[in-house]
Amino acid sequence: MEIDLTKYGIEELVELQNKIDSIIRYYDDGYFYICEVRSYGRNWKENYIYNTHTLQELCYQYNGDDGIVDVFSNNPDLSKIDNYGDVMYVPTVEDYEKWVEYTSSSHRIPRVEEELDKWDKRDNVPFMYRPRFAPLYTREDLEEMKSELANYDMSFVAPVSVKPVYEDEE
Repeated sequence: MEIDLTKYGIEELVELQNKIDSIIRYYDDGYFYICEVRSYGRNWKENYIYNTHTLQELCYQYNGDDGIVDVFSNNPDLSKIDNYGDVMYVPTVEDYEKWVEYTSSSHRIPRVEEELDKWDKRDNVPFMYRPRFAPLYTREDLEEMKSELANYDMSFVAPVSVKPVYEDEE
């Protein structure tokens, strides 16, 4: 089906282009796409990605020069997405959220422990290397964090990479 667009004026063509762009942008292919963008020290989730075409445009926009996109989706056919960041398969949004909570907690504990150790040993280091402010957490908070992590409900499925591995990357 070919449409003769030469009979339209510029205003009509721009209006048609905007309508088509909107239809493409909001076309829902039935999968979810969670896109975590990192660019120039800022981090955010890009909402309103409903299909692989719009996803690929976002990945091209943040291709490593202006930032990086990490993609999490339940679309099993994402190996064709060209992306500088991670492309991960995760079955449900709930699995993704539980995994994020678990990994955040497991990364936070060593940092809190290190802060507390530095604070406790502050009198044994030169003044210029001493921490200036007391940690936000206490040893009791740390033990509670460790206990919560040890008893965390691990019934989630962690994301799995679907990025193709090329021979020169092995």
